[in-house]
Amino acid sequence: MSLTIPAARSDADAAPGHHWSPALARRVRAAARDHGAAHALAVLHAATLPGALPAGPGGHVLVPEAVAAAGSRYDTPEGPRPRRPDAGEELLARVDLPGGEALVALRVPGAGPGPNGGAAWARGLVAVRLGLAERALRDVTDRLRDRRVQGTVMLHLPLVRALVADAACGLAEAGALLSAPVTEPGPTELRRAHRALDESGRACLHLLGAAGFVTGGTGDVVRASELLADTYAPPPPVPEGDRP
Repeated sequence: MSLTIPAARSDADAAPGHHWSPALARRVRAAARDHGAAHALAVLHAATLPGALPAGPGGHVLVPEAVAAAGSRYDTPEGPRPRRPDAGEELLARVDLPGGEALVALRVPGAGPGPNGGAAWARGLVAVRLGLAERALRDVTDRLRDRRVQGTVMLHLPLVRALVADAACGLAEAGALLSAPVTEPGPTELRRAHRALDESGRACLHLLGAAGFVTGGTGDVVRASELLADTYAPPPPVPEGDRP
């Protein structure tokens, strides 16, 4: 697989990233829940970093194929820079999603969260993952509602209900952190939200059993969501003894 790098645009042609808003959170959360990861990420990208590929702290990018193909700039800590063939961009993987869609994973030296839109993208990513987690839990409960063990609906079994409750608690925690009345949640709050969504997704995979490993199903949604966290979540603080 290869990507054609678009011609770089001048700064005068580049639209500035937008600020975070509760309305944007609701929009991308609903997009993820109702239409999936690729659609929600495209909505978030257009609202926060149009034209520029968002990068995580390690210089990695994970975006829908259409966004990767159209992006003419990378986000960096100093602001967007032109996307050029000699920038050292490396294509790492293609992450398949249900419905034939896919995300593209890239690594770009020097790329990272920037001052214009980077914070809004990071916060919006929690909303995307929250919507995906709601989608996964809905799919799981719909599946278990139609299955029986010795005449008992699986969704009514105590252990199953406990796992569903665990998944729902993760959603509630992430939702509370996302809607907290602060201008910008710090790295600690974002890491906590991502961790809660990881735990919720893994509870869903546990409930799915072998079905969670079927290509094109809910398991793909959960795994893509975790990869988004691996790419964009703030890194943990360096222990004091390990600092230079």
